[in-house]
Amino acid sequence: MDPLTNLFANLITTMDILTIGFIGLFFLMLGYKPPWWSKKQILSASSGCQIPGPPSLPILGTRWTFSWIGGYSLNKVHLFYRDMFRKYGPIIKEEALWNIPVISIVGRSDIEKVLKSSGKYPIRPPTEAIAYYRRSRPERYASTGLVNEQGETWAHLRANLTKDITSPHTISTFLPQVDDMSKDLCSLIRHFRRDNDKIPQIELLTRRLGLEAMCTLVLGRRMGFLLPEGETDIARRLRIAVHHHFLSCRDTYYGLPLWKLFHTPSYSHLIESEEGIYNLALELVATADNATKKSIIFDSILNAEIDEREKTAAIVDFIASGIHTLGNTLVFLLSLISKRKDVQEEIANDENSEYVKACIKESFRLLPTANCLARVIEKDLELSGHSLKAGSVVVCQTGLACRDPNNFPNPDEFLPERWIGEEKAKTLANSTFLLLPFGCGKRQCPGRRFIEQSLPVILKELVQNFIISYDKENIDISFEFIMAPMGPVQMAFEDRSY
Repeated sequence: MDPLTNLFANLITTMDILTIGFIGLFFLMLGYKPPWWSKKQILSASSGCQIPGPPSLPILGTRWTFSWIGGYSLNKVHLFYRDMFRKYGPIIKEEALWNIPVISIVGRSDIEKVLKSSGKYPIRPPTEAIAYYRRSRPERYASTGLVNEQGETWAHLRANLTKDITSPHTISTFLPQVDDMSKDLCSLIRHFRRDNDKIPQIELLTRRLGLEAMCTLVLGRRMGFLLPEGETDIARRLRIAVHHHFLSCRDTYYGLPLWKLFHTPSYSHLIESEEGIYNLALELVATADNATKKSIIFDSILNAEIDEREKTAAIVDFIASGIHTLGNTLVFLLSLISKRKDVQEEIANDENSEYVKACIKESFRLLPTANCLARVIEKDLELSGHSLKAGSVVVCQTGLACRDPNNFPNPDEFLPERWIGEEKAKTLANSTFLLLPFGCGKRQCPGRRFIEQSLPVILKELVQNFIISYDKENIDISFEFIMAPMGPVQMAFEDRSY
């Protein structure tokens, strides 16, 4: 960071601190509460009062920890939780606005207890800034969307929007196209390779794959984004808009809630990225042809018994969702196998893909793109010796739990072998309610099945074409509301000879 940028960042942080008193008074006068937080839940919030955690300020809670005073930047939120568990034990308490406790847990039995306790309509705390923005645009959005809605509204959307995208039969019909995309990705790598076999920014190519894959899935046709000159201006701008969207979601969620008073830079960026994604995705949809009209998923959304605005929003959200999710997951996976040439040989010769799938599961364990799950518990629970009332917000830190030696021997080592042979049964038993890169239960990511079935095809094609290497010992990770590789990520792809 250059001195001028650093000075500006410190100035903004100082201004934030100086406004704490004003903000507290303002919210005290308004009596603001999150729209998803009922009076009953507010009354039960004191249940976390005895749980250890970082010191809390009046009204604004513990958000000060993500500042130069607290020592943690927003792109290292995952390190904050790692350090807090080491300091305070398996259960910790933060405090959000109005000192409402947010409880994080890392113990396997606690996580299982929370996730098993979910009822008919599991309550997932929404991303408030997105929900607020979408409510302000009723001409575009009939609700806050599948991710942020709750109760019967959420259940209605889920039933009407995800039936086909989660169907094994539907997804299997796309696998031949995934195979073609994998071959195109190999050609793209050869095109952009330098003399030393290195790709300077492999994440840019994997995100192009993510966009191509989601457009193929939703629109039912190839878009050509994997051709050497195939990243159109629309595709590039959409990729950038999605990246900015994740960052602005993170900043509005974990930063001081100043956006509720005025349009802060982070909230302005969120609005800009939301509108950019919406408009750019619609431009892609506008190119629909006869193939699109025959797409199972596109057709099922158009014929769903929901508001027309919901249909448009769902198509936009589905297209945007996989760009970075699939792209980042593939970069993480490649970084892990790059250290094990024996693993790559095994993948290249794996006829039934059992070993390939084991590599992917191990990648999900070590480097999940979604490293935690949040729930509002619906009944009283005892977690690590502490009694929590119904209505408490609990965050299950599954990513950290997957690095616990009590759950997985040699937890920091990439060992696909633990998912096959004699070790498989024990590993599967320990991974229940922990290995959850796509969420859990009814609120899991609708694209889970597509990614799980596509990744083996993509990985095998890449390894059968290239010997992959990566100079760094471990890939640098950035928290961008999902886990992301801190680019640029330079990898070498040497042609495999047979």
